[in-house]
Amino acid sequence: MWAWKIGPALATGNTVILKSAESTPLSALYAASLVKEAGFPPGVLNILSGYGKVGAAMTNHPKIRKIAFTGSTATGKQVLKSAALSNLKKITLELGGKSPNIIFDDANIENALSWSALGIFFNSGEVCCAGSRLYVQEGIYDKVVAAFKQKAEEVVVGDPFNADTFQGAQTSKMQFDRVMGFIEDGKAEGATLLTGGCRAQDKGYFIKPTVFTDVKPDMKIVQEEIFGPVVCVTKFKTVEEVLTLANDTEYGLAAGVHTQDISKAHYVAENLHAGTVWINCYNSFHEAVPFGGFNQSGFGKEMGKDGLDNYIQTKAVRIMLDQAKLA
Repeated sequence: MWAWKIGPALATGNTVILKSAESTPLSALYAASLVKEAGFPPGVLNILSGYGKVGAAMTNHPKIRKIAFTGSTATGKQVLKSAALSNLKKITLELGGKSPNIIFDDANIENALSWSALGIFFNSGEVCCAGSRLYVQEGIYDKVVAAFKQKAEEVVVGDPFNADTFQGAQTSKMQFDRVMGFIEDGKAEGATLLTGGCRAQDKGYFIKPTVFTDVKPDMKIVQEEIFGPVVCVTKFKTVEEVLTLANDTEYGLAAGVHTQDISKAHYVAENLHAGTVWINCYNSFHEAVPFGGFNQSGFGKEMGKDGLDNYIQTKAVRIMLDQAKLA
């Protein structure tokens, strides 16, 4: 997030104030020390740490003309409201998601499994575009579910400074409790807990990769963003059925499609209500490719030319060369 925002903002000639997340301030501060070492003039890049009131001061400030925010949809709405009531700041919002990840019968199963595990368990599931709704076509459902369960159980959870670790702890006790609360909600609503669903260590905020099956579209764990290593697996029959299921969400940040039929891939991608669709991969980013959501996942794009356009304003100047035409 640091690079996605600061890079294009500086490249287009702006000075920047970055307010880091209250629970993860150190990486931004360390990167700021590198900026100083690189010789940036004082005042070009400024880092603020603190709680929500610091961010609120920025969104309300009459001399700040642009806000780029990454975070929850609820907070994004407050940012938008504050920006509108102050000085109509230009806004980019990259908000929550409940992204569908679809595996068709003709997919390369091993490839699909690897990308799908990365798509939900990477960064402890604390990724806005995490593939938290996994849809598997009925012809391969049992095989995929069994193999995905095994993959989840093979994920190494622990100290992130250990080279063998893939999944670390949740960011805070509050987030740990929130994720565990969703897991309890899923069990209470009748979903089947296939694996995980509990602490992964004796201490710390580690959660075992968690897989639910037998979920229904209206369940809380299917509709709401969990922001943790929890995935809901659903069986489907047809393309149209899975499109209906995948689009049954207030979000629209990202989606994944796994198939060897390129025509099917293009059709599904076109009809998914998502700002980014990955085909035969997941969480695959490139600095030249714009990223951003639809619906309540926000608006505006990061990266690519669209990312640069966030930080500039277009001015039209028209000159009449033949002034005789005024007559």
